[in-house]
Amino acid sequence: MLTCSRRSTTGGLLVAVVAALAVVVPAGAARATEEAPAKVENGIAVGAQLEALADVKVARAEVARGSRVSVARLIERQGQLTAVDVELADGHVARVAMATVRKSFRVLSE
Repeated sequence: MLTCSRRSTTGGLLVAVVAALAVVVPAGAARATEEAPAKVENGIAVGAQLEALADVKVARAEVARGSRVSVARLIERQGQLTAVDVELADGHVARVAMATVRKSFRVLSE
């Protein structure tokens, strides 16, 4: 009977440790996220205004040279900023790869 109580105590201890770890680790920390923090080191942040340096094809729309779009969301994969969602003048949101952002837009404001 003593052995059974030790097993129960060990099992109870294991449950307590798992429960304690669940409290320490936030619910979403275990899974990878696509969304980056609100600000990144290269100056692009949510709410920043981007100006097109040339005509740029974005999704099914074209952003004319000199037109402005605002950054609605930062997309991060494996710790790297890979794309941004921009809000177009008509209110639609389109995803733009960072290579295109760096090549065809300049940051006006943060």
